[in-house]
Order: sequence, then structure tokens, then C-alpha cells
Amino acid sequence: MNDKTREGGVEAPTRHPINWKTLDFNNEASLLNELERVYDVCHSCRRCVSLCNAFPTLFNLIDESETFEVDSVKKEDYWNVVEHCYLCDLCYMTKCPYVPPHEWNIDFPHLMLRAKAYNFRRGKVGVRDKILTSTDKVGSFAGIPVVAQTVNIVNQSKPARKVMEKTIGIHSNAVLPKFYSNSLRKR
Repeated sequence: MNDKTREGGVEAPTRHPINWKTLDFNNEASLLNELERVYDVCHSCRRCVSLCNAFPTLFNLIDESETFEVDSVKKEDYWNVVEHCYLCDLCYMTKCPYVPPHEWNIDFPHLMLRAKAYNFRRGKVGVRDKILTSTDKVGSFAGIPVVAQTVNIVNQSKPARKVMEKTIGIHSNAVLPKFYSNSLRKR
């Protein structure tokens, strides 16, 4: 086996572009097959267990399944793993021995991004995610002087944070950014 493709090689990972323009990208069967393939590889390795909560979620799903293998995990449960990935790229850049140029070509963050895009196109995205991913809209709205001050005060209020947690799913202890009305563009 070529030294560049062997497990544990010292070569930097090769990041391939996402083929988002292909018909296969939005094909549910193709996506589920790729999720199953990657989940099976991840399950057999488990080096990434200490990273984001996507991996413990994946491993618990498999460990609690009938056969203790990916084939007995319900396909609808695959989305729980996708929901827990916050696309930090740590698994790809530091932990996974099977990233390209390895022949198994595992790119977990790109696969999660594909799955999140699939869910978005199908309207399966909650209010929290719609708000958090609309950074341009939130930033321009919260950049209005009175709004910025109000948002900052509300974000520091424990009762308001509890309401936000129950209604839109933003944890009450999560660190939220402060908003400023005097942007660099205005200066």
C-alpha cells in the first residue's frame, strides 16, 4: 500500500470540493448509503469519541442496536448524529486516519454538511437553526442602536435565557455574542 494512503500516514489531509451540483448530492438513498458507510467506518475506529457530541451519539445508537452494527440502526436515527455535529472539522483535521488520500475517503464534516443541506432543502430545520444561520440578517437587525442594546440586555437575563431555551432551543448557559451598533463599516 502506498505510504500516503495507509492508516496513520503523516501526510496532511486532502480536502476535496463538495460535489453539490450533482444530482446525487440531493438524492436521499445515496445520502443514506454514504451515511451508513461512514458511520460503519467511524464505529470500527472510535478515535473521535472525545470530540463533538455527534460521535458519542453515533456510538450509542450502534451499541444499543439489535446487532451492535450500523445495519440495525434505524435510518431515521441517522439524523440525530447530524444534529449533534457543529462542523468544527476537528475529526477531519486531527483524529481520523481515513481522510483522503486514504482509499476510504472519509470526510465526516463534508458528509454532515451535505446531510444538513438536504434537511434544509426539505424544510426540516427548526427556528433556532434558521436564526443562527442567518448571520447577515441577525447582524444587520441587531446592529440598530436600540436593538443592539436591547438584545444584549435580554441575552444577559436569566429568565429570558430560560424562555429562549424552551422556545428556540438555545441553551440558557450558552455563550452568546454581544451586538454592537457601531460597526467597522460605519466607522
